[in-house]
Amino acid sequence: AIYVERVNPGEFGVAQSWNYLFKRSYWKPSATSVVKPSDSNGHVKNARNGHIGDGNTNWIEMNSMKNKKDPSLIISHLTKKFGKFEAVSDLSLKFYAGEVCSLLGHNGAGKTTTTFILVGMLEATSGQVTIEGLDSREHIQDVRKILGFCPQYDILYEELSVKEHLELVGKMRHMKPEMMEQAIETTLQLIGLVNDRQTLSKNLSGGMKRRLSIGISFMGDPK
Repeated sequence: AIYVERVNPGEFGVAQSWNYLFKRSYWKPSATSVVKPSDSNGHVKNARNGHIGDGNTNWIEMNSMKNKKDPSLIISHLTKKFGKFEAVSDLSLKFYAGEVCSLLGHNGAGKTTTTFILVGMLEATSGQVTIEGLDSREHIQDVRKILGFCPQYDILYEELSVKEHLELVGKMRHMKPEMMEQAIETTLQLIGLVNDRQTLSKNLSGGMKRRLSIGISFMGDPK
């Protein structure tokens, strides 16, 4: 069942090759050689026709820390097509640890599509995403272990409390019990739900649900 799911994940997910079990990289994951964007200074290409990325040669300054350390996330010539529609077009950019970056654009510009590719929910038509030296196409399972993701819409279980949601995610990330309890307390303080830890998610306000979703993304010490 696990093999079938990885080779044919369905609508969401990145399909592994049929022989991934026989690849050396599966049994001994290691940092891959990074295919860097054509521009080496940490820039992002201008948007064209209202979509993220283009074939333009103009670049916009993106990161102030580019000369201080290596990028944690590199997107190189990323393209995603749905039939004839090109949602993301030749996007190249870098993200650095310790910085907060955002993608801005109108509805349909490709922001969500790009994010879904980064977390392995969609497979890119072409291009490469490298996270902490790992090629997301080849090592998506390892990449997911170091990512925290807060989706646009809340994905919560109505009958679970705030704390139970955090416990569930902690167990899914194989956290040790003592570390998980400490992480839960820290997360509850960060999201301001210390006094609501036993409240069922269905009884939370919209803003509190958003905070819980953010807290879920913190669990497991993502990079």
